[in-house]
Amino acid sequence: MKSLCTLLIGLFFSLTTYGFQSDSIIVAKVNDYEISASELLYAFKKNRDQNDELHIDSLKKYLNNYIDFKLKVQAARKEGYDTLQNYKAELQGYISQIRKPYLENPEAEEKLIKEIHSRKQVEINASHLLIKLGPNASPKDTLKAYKFIDSLRLTIESQEQFESLARRFSQDGAAQNGGKLGWFSAMDMVGPFENAAYNTNTNEVSQVVKTQFGYHILFVNQKRPSKGSLKTSHIFFSNRGRSEDDAQKLAESIYDSLKNGADWNTMARRYSDDNRTKMNGGQLPWARIKQLPDEFYDIAYSIKNVNGISKPSKTSFGWHIVKLNDQRPIGDLSEERTGIEQQLKRSGRNTLNNNQLIEKLKTENNFQQDEQSLNASLLAISKGSLNDETKESVLFILGEQLFKVKDFVQSLPSQKITLNNTIVRSLYSEFERKSIIAYEDSITPIKYPDYGYLLKEYEEGLLLFEIMQNEVWNKALEDSLGAKQYYQDHLGQYKTEERIVVSIVNCDNALLLERLKKSISEEESLEKAVQSTFTKEEQTLLKIVKRTIKASEINKFGSTELKSGSWIEKPDESKYYFLEEIIPRGFFAYEEIKGRILSDYQDHLEAQWIKELRMQSHIKIYNKALKKIVKN
Repeated sequence: MKSLCTLLIGLFFSLTTYGFQSDSIIVAKVNDYEISASELLYAFKKNRDQNDELHIDSLKKYLNNYIDFKLKVQAARKEGYDTLQNYKAELQGYISQIRKPYLENPEAEEKLIKEIHSRKQVEINASHLLIKLGPNASPKDTLKAYKFIDSLRLTIESQEQFESLARRFSQDGAAQNGGKLGWFSAMDMVGPFENAAYNTNTNEVSQVVKTQFGYHILFVNQKRPSKGSLKTSHIFFSNRGRSEDDAQKLAESIYDSLKNGADWNTMARRYSDDNRTKMNGGQLPWARIKQLPDEFYDIAYSIKNVNGISKPSKTSFGWHIVKLNDQRPIGDLSEERTGIEQQLKRSGRNTLNNNQLIEKLKTENNFQQDEQSLNASLLAISKGSLNDETKESVLFILGEQLFKVKDFVQSLPSQKITLNNTIVRSLYSEFERKSIIAYEDSITPIKYPDYGYLLKEYEEGLLLFEIMQNEVWNKALEDSLGAKQYYQDHLGQYKTEERIVVSIVNCDNALLLERLKKSISEEESLEKAVQSTFTKEEQTLLKIVKRTIKASEINKFGSTELKSGSWIEKPDESKYYFLEEIIPRGFFAYEEIKGRILSDYQDHLEAQWIKELRMQSHIKIYNKALKKIVKN
């Protein structure tokens, strides 16, 4: 659920809908729920380029998928998922992270945009030490935390000393790693923290900085010019299922082949353990720092030229050979402006201060107040002479809502004690502020339609996750008999051609390869032959990796008889393939591709469920309305 909702965070301010929108145009009806043109276009547009032209066919296809989504949400409501306390608490947590649209401050934004664009040219590697401080901490606790972290700051003379103190005292998840945060750039951290980082020299400790998390000090380890975004591919060699040494040897073997002219895409398809990217040449999306692990990004940064490849490099995931496909440096201000504006809005750095905000909302919502009546009411409260008639008098009007004296009285700490006029006025100011904010919150989804859609997106996204987990995902995982039956019923989807288990032997020393080829007997395995024939030093020169490959891949090397125990040499490379086992053509075994089968079974269960929901529902699509919004 977390990943689902993380994707939703900030969408409101990164979206621009089509120029034509109308809540009055209904494009479809799902039971009693009407889907408006503006709602459909909001959802349709968010994952598409702003300049993409609308086509009726693509819009109809998307609408059908959107109807399926609405059916699932309606099913979740019917089952009562929206009444669960855990759901309500989690939804409120995510909604609280959305910046309210009425907080914008365009006056300060231009200066910030220029500053952030300048900072984006530089990346910083820093460590930090945090002493947590809650938002409601007492002055005593605040001073204590500040004095303690400042006393630590004054003792620091080196990076090593800083990291030692971070391990001992920092109250952050990075403490065990010496407070290391890795590389970041502008807008990757909260504003005060970023300011401290960019205002501190390399190999120096910052002044104490306060954020919503508490007090920090930073140590700037390095700064470097940004390369912007990189487009990379990789061939990945996992440590799972093989030793780290075997993974390294295979990576070095493939690297040697690439340096000798082997085709990158072919090698990725054959040898990469990243199943998500291998069939596409190992291509990864455009990414900048913080979008890929630092250790991977450092490898990519080490490649000097586009189309260059790295030497095999180890990360915590395994071994990689990385190819730099393209590089997109930070653009000029005109090119980066829109993206920076969106980041500012999501972060809230351009928000109004409290007084500015209240004055803005008063003006927008037609705030009306009789000051003479207000003063009289507050005086009556302070004197304890409030009567029923005064309680019904109006303190102020906001929009069409009346706020009466009795509303303020009910908010007081106690109605049985006398409060002096100064305290009453202070309490009233807070009541007025909270009332104005609460009123604005109540009308914000209507006043700012995209914000309203985003709130609904959070709500429905969480409902979808909950019901999908119970109706599809968990059901497929728990129903092993059903999954196996699905496999049997759909064997045709899991055909495989003839395959061969091979040991790929790579060595630059042709004499060693010939000795190995001659030394193996029918009764002896390749592994035993290597151990009995070669010294330990010679064994290090042989890189041997066991794999299961398609027979057609062997046939590409030239006509040969596929027979267990035979050897095949690959032309133009210092490699031999020792054929361990021939697996006849047929079907993948269930256990071989269990993950793929479970995924297919989940899709099957979901399709069945959607079919049932559609049969139980009344769905109407208004094609004329769809054509109308496409034309506009």
